[in-house]
Amino acid sequence: MTRFVLPPPRIRPWKRVATRDVSDHRVFRVQSLSMEDGEGKPRRDFTIFACPDWCNVVAITDARELVLIWQYRFGTDALSLEIPGGVVERHEDPRAASRRELVEETGYDAVAVEDLCVVEPNPALQGNRCFTYLARGARLVATTSFDENEECEVVLVPLDALPQLLDDGAIGHSLCRVGLETYLRRYGTAWAVGQG
Repeated sequence: MTRFVLPPPRIRPWKRVATRDVSDHRVFRVQSLSMEDGEGKPRRDFTIFACPDWCNVVAITDARELVLIWQYRFGTDALSLEIPGGVVERHEDPRAASRRELVEETGYDAVAVEDLCVVEPNPALQGNRCFTYLARGARLVATTSFDENEECEVVLVPLDALPQLLDDGAIGHSLCRVGLETYLRRYGTAWAVGQG
């Protein structure tokens, strides 16, 4: 199969002339940007959220179970079924952060994790990235260790049930869905643990 080559864009990127912090909310900062367009013409100021990078991990046990968590989410005021993940700390490698989050939130770990996908959560308002990794052969190795305002409940789901969970809308968190959909597109549910 011939690989598609995307033609380069004809428009030019805009330039940030100045960045000003407006407020700090611990998990994000609000910033105001003074901008010039690709032709050097000044434009109005724009507001963005400066967020740290995030990580997620699709963890699968040798028994072909997907390691998921239930977690309360303040924005939706509801419980959310998700893959484990969280904030990549300053100067922390995203891959190491994904394993740390997996152990903290579930007690599970894997010998190694591999790249699955990297997405930009909302490039219109944020400049951060979300790294998603695949952890094969996940196994219970520790007790959970939650942050002060965090509470999770681990649920093991048969891998074969993943398409149904996605189709039924049981997993609504977009960043979790993109990692799980990427996994399904690459490997499907028939993929045997330990094969690649």
